[in-house]
Amino acid sequence: MSERVASLRSLVLIRPELEPIRLDGSVEETVFVTTDGVHLSARWWRRPGRARAAVVLVHGFGASKEDTGIRRLAADLHGAGFDVLTYDARGHGASEGNCTVGGDERQDVAAAAALAADGGQPVVLVGVSMGAIAVLGHVASPAEEPSRPAAPIAGVVAVSAPARWRMSPSPVGLAIAGLTRTRVGRWFMLRRLGVRINMGWVLPAPPLSAIGRIGVPLALVHGRRDRLIRAREARLLFEGAAEPRRLDVVAHMGHGIDDAARQAVVTAIDWVMEVPSGEVPAANA
Repeated sequence: MSERVASLRSLVLIRPELEPIRLDGSVEETVFVTTDGVHLSARWWRRPGRARAAVVLVHGFGASKEDTGIRRLAADLHGAGFDVLTYDARGHGASEGNCTVGGDERQDVAAAAALAADGGQPVVLVGVSMGAIAVLGHVASPAEEPSRPAAPIAGVVAVSAPARWRMSPSPVGLAIAGLTRTRVGRWFMLRRLGVRINMGWVLPAPPLSAIGRIGVPLALVHGRRDRLIRAREARLLFEGAAEPRRLDVVAHMGHGIDDAARQAVVTAIDWVMEVPSGEVPAANA
């Protein structure tokens, strides 16, 4: 199988079988509600004792909390001492609502962060692709979201995040555009993956326009083999971000959460938890 075909399958075509994961702790199903009234299906991966922090994992377009990559990363983080909250974004999985490809999903992030903060522990947000767009938009402009005070955030990890709305003109990029922008594509996503896409969705502000307003430690993780969003996008975000900031371009990583990405994400969260304010930037570009 070619790398391009594998990338497309991993993004939008495959619902992998669930694999058993053993944990020293508990897994709890829950539901929370956004400020605009959307009920989201979620899962807590809880430590048996006091956790180092609560990590919120925000998946990408066409994925869910059931994805193998998300589940394996949640298990890795749980084993590293974190409570982990995963959830299905609006229009995905068992959640209500319609997907807007990173715009209204900011409200999902706000509600998840508030739930994670209820335990009184630090909260780290990890967003993947579309999830990174939503996380960066929320943290950069929390005052734009209605009614609910923003939960305090200890840091952000953005994985496979675009800087601009300039998708690579590859077969994968063209397929994603067709799946989100055309009636046939939206029908396919609904029938094949159960993803409900808002017909009138519009692009939110590009992450590059918001990155300078991220006022917490920010780690960027990107795959050198990403054929959907090139690694130069991560470098642009890094250049525009305030300190403390970190960039890790991972040699054998593609788009999203794969085996090569998981250790890089765990390392990035460790850095977020340990870096003092104003630390000299770290980069592996």
